[in-house]
Amino acid sequence: MFANYLFPIFDLLMSKTTTYTISKLPLDVRFANKVTSIDFTPYTQKETLSRLYQESATIVIKIKTDYRNHYQKELKIKNASFIAEIWGHLAAYRLALWMQRNIKLWPVQKLAKFVAFRSGVIDCGEGSVDTNRWFWDILARLFFSKYK
Repeated sequence: MFANYLFPIFDLLMSKTTTYTISKLPLDVRFANKVTSIDFTPYTQKETLSRLYQESATIVIKIKTDYRNHYQKELKIKNASFIAEIWGHLAAYRLALWMQRNIKLWPVQKLAKFVAFRSGVIDCGEGSVDTNRWFWDILARLFFSKYK
């Protein structure tokens, strides 16, 4: 069972990176079996991140199309769940960046740095390897049902 979690992570480390241009912004995505990793960390400005929010459906379609081409199988993540995860991570990332800029207390800075580190790169995996997929699936049903 542990191997189910370890192998996709190993695959991701050994994977290739594809760079998409989204709203004239380069966005790096790594592909591995059952997992993709999207790196939003080069972007720290609210306006830039807002543009990427708006393009989340396009990002998901591009990733799923390329995943199918690379692995000759579908990435088993529903579009709405994928988008919910992107939005959730970007919201946490934006909040952490705001805290880093505006709250100069040491414990808050330490927490904000940790949250920004954990939320700026989004690892999206199928339910068999992503222990949080159930959470994003629930949020998708509640808030993102138009992205089926």
